[in-house]
Amino acid sequence: MVPAYKRIREKDYCCVPAVLQMIQARRGLAYDSQDEIGYQLGLIVPPELAHKFAKVRTGPKPAAGYGTRTSLAEFSIAGYFKRNRLPLKLFLIQPQSIEELRNHLTASISADDDIIICCNSRLLFGDGDGEHVLLIQEFDTASGGLVVVDPAAAAPELRETTLDRLLEVIVAHDVSRQAGLWIVSSMTAD
Repeated sequence: MVPAYKRIREKDYCCVPAVLQMIQARRGLAYDSQDEIGYQLGLIVPPELAHKFAKVRTGPKPAAGYGTRTSLAEFSIAGYFKRNRLPLKLFLIQPQSIEELRNHLTASISADDDIIICCNSRLLFGDGDGEHVLLIQEFDTASGGLVVVDPAAAAPELRETTLDRLLEVIVAHDVSRQAGLWIVSSMTAD
């Protein structure tokens, strides 16, 4: 069964905190504000936006763009889960074939895992950021169709794509080494 999410719109540069809030809400886990989650994940924003946040870092624009810096060990999502005593773990999957992508999606959905897509949303949908995260809401195994929840404030709540297009965008990602599927599962899961 594919998880059902109640969309939470992201604050500026907070797509990862918004997605984590949606995952924690679906699982019945308490969660902090996007400001707090973002801070724990190394959120960095342009200096002119600092006034919109209760707690934030500012500075030069990182290579992957403004936002969280989860690729750094001190700001990792695994570390966030541990610090906040959340019974969750995260795995990064970087599929290289349609079969591999389909198999990971099918197995993760069967396990009631949450599936975050990290990709270039400009390539996938023609708008958005060079590095962005979305949540898989629906997966049609027969057609390969996907429906994703997009936390971006200006984006439609639900967007559609295909396995072929998603794989193409993941493989072409050159912003960072984070592109792919971020699988969030329960610590009690095997």
